[in-house]
Amino acid sequence: MALLTDLGQFVAQHPYVVLCLLLVSFFSGRSIYRLYFHPLAKFPGPKLAAVTLWYEYYYDGIKGGQYTFEILRMHEKYGSLEWVKQIPESHSLFGTSDHDHHRLRRSALRRFFSKASITQLEPLIAKKIRDMCAIIETHAGTGKPVAISEAFSCLSSDIATEYAFGRSTNFISPDNPKFEKNFRRTIETGSMVATHSKQFPWIRPLSKMIPIAQGVGEQVKALMDRTASGKEEGGNTIFHELLSGQLPPQEKTFKRLEEEGQLIVGAGTETVGWGTSCPTQQSYMSLNHIAALSVTIFYLLSQPETFAKLRGELEEAIPDPSILPPVTVLENLPYLISTPIPPVAVIAEGLRLSYGVVSRSQRISPHEPLIFKPGPNYQKGCTEYVIPPGQPVGMSCYITHHDPELFPDSRNFKPERWLDNEGKRHRHLDPYLMSFSKGSRQCIGINLAYAELYLVMSAVIRIFGDRFKLFETTLKEVEAKSDYFLPIPESEKGIRVLVRAK
Repeated sequence: MALLTDLGQFVAQHPYVVLCLLLVSFFSGRSIYRLYFHPLAKFPGPKLAAVTLWYEYYYDGIKGGQYTFEILRMHEKYGSLEWVKQIPESHSLFGTSDHDHHRLRRSALRRFFSKASITQLEPLIAKKIRDMCAIIETHAGTGKPVAISEAFSCLSSDIATEYAFGRSTNFISPDNPKFEKNFRRTIETGSMVATHSKQFPWIRPLSKMIPIAQGVGEQVKALMDRTASGKEEGGNTIFHELLSGQLPPQEKTFKRLEEEGQLIVGAGTETVGWGTSCPTQQSYMSLNHIAALSVTIFYLLSQPETFAKLRGELEEAIPDPSILPPVTVLENLPYLISTPIPPVAVIAEGLRLSYGVVSRSQRISPHEPLIFKPGPNYQKGCTEYVIPPGQPVGMSCYITHHDPELFPDSRNFKPERWLDNEGKRHRHLDPYLMSFSKGSRQCIGINLAYAELYLVMSAVIRIFGDRFKLFETTLKEVEAKSDYFLPIPESEKGIRVLVRAK
């Protein structure tokens, strides 16, 4: 009793000392467990990374989106596995971690993103493309550059919002001749905030203050109010389907639909235009096709011989540039693309070098362990590594797309790597094109993404031909230098071109 009395007096007299001792004991015990007794303790890697998530935050939050590149250096030193944490549950399709719940949400939208549905959407896409090209034409011969990345972003925003809500943002408009009104910068800012929110979850509510979030919320609220009052006549849009479909009531709340709307509009905007794609690789419009368009245009204009091959193929396939053929025709052009998905040659190479989402995409095996056979650069004496069920495993398409064994000379734009010696499509690289993810979590909007890729690339090259010339645009505007979920280049100027008069 005397000992307990003395201990109680010590605690009362020195509460801060006791608190410090408890904290030191807790963190020391947790560190010892993680280093020596955790199921993943024997995996090679920096010890500090195993002890604390602040190691990741140092590279992403302090050094600015550099953890993916640090992982690449880890792979060179230790091998090709890393330990990642589980992401928090979200109300959107992308953030749904439970498999059955994800399948429920995905099934509600599947028909809107089937090839048949996207075929019916082609007239809308073609009209928006013609409007965009008409605005670009007004800059011809002026000597003033066109921000082509911004133009693609505006185009995809208009298509995404029209298909989602039945009301377009109308960024492609004579009132926006420089394409300055768009969501690109807003989404980039949001992705940078997300980097910090992983370590500081209390930051997440600030995302509601971002203009795109507010605008989407207003659209969703107005549509829900009109539907509830009977004033909404309905329509063939994504949100009409969500509100009138067979989903349970808890799947039709404002919070849930607002997050879904942000994902659709955000993903549909920045993954087609300048790759700022998919906050997830399974998002609807895929964060990658806008990026792929911008990156592909840059490399084509930088490589005249490659550009000439593609232009010749398109001139033969599209005699009248004012009349775009359907995607079913374009997807059979061998140098541009090829069926079935994924494509080859020019667009496949553009997708590879624009990545989509570059942050680590996690997968969890809920019931079965994962067995990994170590390579020659792993520590000696271990014949296999076992990842227990329930442990998240992460990978980045950036690292896969620059694997020198899969893609030799990976920094260079080489469409021919997707063709065999006879100039025909081969398939052995298809499993490693990760821009839209793979499996059950693959981007649900992949068909829409490819439709925009086919039609926009064909129209722009066929209409403007060799009248485009890069304006003060280098690899600094193209190559990913930071991972803020989306690939961010060193320069924020984007791809800019001068348009020569006819």
